[in-house]
Amino acid sequence: MKLFFLYAIILLLASCKKDDSLSPANVSSYKDSAFTNNFKRTTGWVAGDGGYSIALNNGNSLWVWGDSHIGFFDPVSKTIPCLFQVRNAGLVMGISTPQNQTTLISTANPASCFYYGSDNNYWFWPGAGYQNSDTAYVFLSRVKATGSGGFGFTGVDTNYVAKIKIADMTVTGYSILPPKNGINFNNSVIKDGSYNYIYGTKSNGFGNDVFVARFPSANLYAPWEYYSPAGWNTNLSAIQKIYSEFTSSFNICKIKNKYVLITTEFSVGCDQGKNIYSYTSDLPYGPFTNKKIIWTLNDTLQGHYPFFYLAIAHPEYDNSKDELLITYCINGYDNCVNVCIGGRKNPDYYRPKAIRAPFKVIDASL
Repeated sequence: MKLFFLYAIILLLASCKKDDSLSPANVSSYKDSAFTNNFKRTTGWVAGDGGYSIALNNGNSLWVWGDSHIGFFDPVSKTIPCLFQVRNAGLVMGISTPQNQTTLISTANPASCFYYGSDNNYWFWPGAGYQNSDTAYVFLSRVKATGSGGFGFTGVDTNYVAKIKIADMTVTGYSILPPKNGINFNNSVIKDGSYNYIYGTKSNGFGNDVFVARFPSANLYAPWEYYSPAGWNTNLSAIQKIYSEFTSSFNICKIKNKYVLITTEFSVGCDQGKNIYSYTSDLPYGPFTNKKIIWTLNDTLQGHYPFFYLAIAHPEYDNSKDELLITYCINGYDNCVNVCIGGRKNPDYYRPKAIRAPFKVIDASL
């Protein structure tokens, strides 16, 4: 009889056992192939890196790119020239209809979306931005050539801001921000209450330090406040780093009540990194803790991982499943696999990839 009751209890406990398939430990990030396919364009912008997005109030999102291929897609070989044509570009993409896209490019020479002056030794790489009223503001890194090769450039100690009229998506002007002690403020912009929090980085010789400032959400040109452990201060010299890591890729967004920092493993060439990390904080200035590997690249070619960087969150592309859309850039497999054949290459080796990271993977409290 005792054995009977023991067996019955075991069966009862088994029937009440939690379904492990629904637990956070068994939830994982995945490649969003459908969204990745949105970047497989054959006209206008067809490949590039960057991929910051700015949610607009008209149902669209403005995506901004760095070095980009515009046109020259061969439908027979399905290839593009090995070398990009422009230093930056824009792409308007529907939020609920991401297949609806329009390339933004100028008629200047070179035909970038953002340009200032006629000296082609200087150019812009666009970063984060935001909308206020009828205008989108895009923070631009000013870059100048210092030599040949993939790393023959250096940043200029200023950020420019491009103003775009949303009604027709035309660039209406540029303004230059005062120098920020070498901090490049273009990694992320988060509107929270009456402030926009803006994040920037500065090289520390072994990686980068992250800093945060804020300005009234309705007035970019009001005095900025800079964060230090002593609080917010309009004195730039008081600013102190809020985070450091041996990488150049940082992006911060807000999910529900958490600030989420996304970084990538150090990579400046093939087989040098393959992981994307997340950290969380209850406050916009950290501390950022709870480190997680949220994605390990599977974009291998002949067993090699690509040069990759810029994991960027796009919270506006909400799929109602508590999953964050993140894109990251790959930049070929040079030094491991030669992908430039006869002056042409597969554009997928220079197109962003999209993943979905469940909130519970990033932080169990979300």
